[in-house]
Amino acid sequence: MGTASGGGGAGARALRLPGLHGYAAEFSPYWPGRAACATAQYYGIAGCGTLAVLEQNEAGIALLRSFDWNDGLFDVTWSENNEHVLITSSGDGSLQIWDTAKTKGPLQVYKEHTQEVNQANLKNLMDDLMFELLKDLFVDL
Repeated sequence: MGTASGGGGAGARALRLPGLHGYAAEFSPYWPGRAACATAQYYGIAGCGTLAVLEQNEAGIALLRSFDWNDGLFDVTWSENNEHVLITSSGDGSLQIWDTAKTKGPLQVYKEHTQEVNQANLKNLMDDLMFELLKDLFVDL
């Protein structure tokens, strides 16, 4: 799915995901060199999305795992309680919970909104607290 390249600068590395545009990327707080990227087709205007989990090592950047979703993914965040769990927000008004240790997903979907969810944050301030920033002008906790 991905194509690695040397990038533009000295030591810079890139991984191209044809047909997808990156919206958000976040490094894992648990795994050095691992990052997750929320992507969408057609700049998020139409099409599907993919959650790409990337691994960087001495050989370059590799696609470790990817998960497809039926709408564009706009944000991604790692769980602070589990090194394999990620949360994404999407254009269909839902949040998805993914487990990178599994080959299929998502584990859970929360469809709470009528328009796209632009941002999702999972913070370990209180148990099970999730914050969503939404286009339909509602903020859910």
